[in-house]
Amino acid sequence: MMDPKLWQDYLRLLEQLTRTIHQLTGIEQSKTRAASQGNLEELESCMRQEQAMSLSLRGHDQKRDALLARMGLTGVPLRELERHAPVDLLMETKRVAETLRREYGLFQTASQVARNTLECNLRMIEKARAQLEGEAPPPGENGDQPSQYELRV
Repeated sequence: MMDPKLWQDYLRLLEQLTRTIHQLTGIEQSKTRAASQGNLEELESCMRQEQAMSLSLRGHDQKRDALLARMGLTGVPLRELERHAPVDLLMETKRVAETLRREYGLFQTASQVARNTLECNLRMIEKARAQLEGEAPPPGENGDQPSQYELRV
């Protein structure tokens, strides 16, 4: 039988992870704003914060792996967590797991927007640099706007 105290410790860790991911989402949004405005100082600050948060994520990941091992659930993905929850903690487990998945989805979206913004600005900088130096634009960059969206069927 699963130790309820150990399970609650695991849920608290997942809640900490959710808060960390939420903070990372805010950093990604700030990074997008800074890149859009050409604010290099703010962009560098965001990237330093992002590096610090990635260390925190690694710490959470190590603790999560250790707790999963202690519970005999090594390798169990988040989407299957509810199947292993103690009956009296099932609803809380479901809530915590859904919140973490939702927050992670928001982070992925914010991260992709930031990446696209940075890539677009880098292409514009390269194009401007090439024009200043009298170089021909790289192939495929003759003024056509590349699509930032990919259709997956």
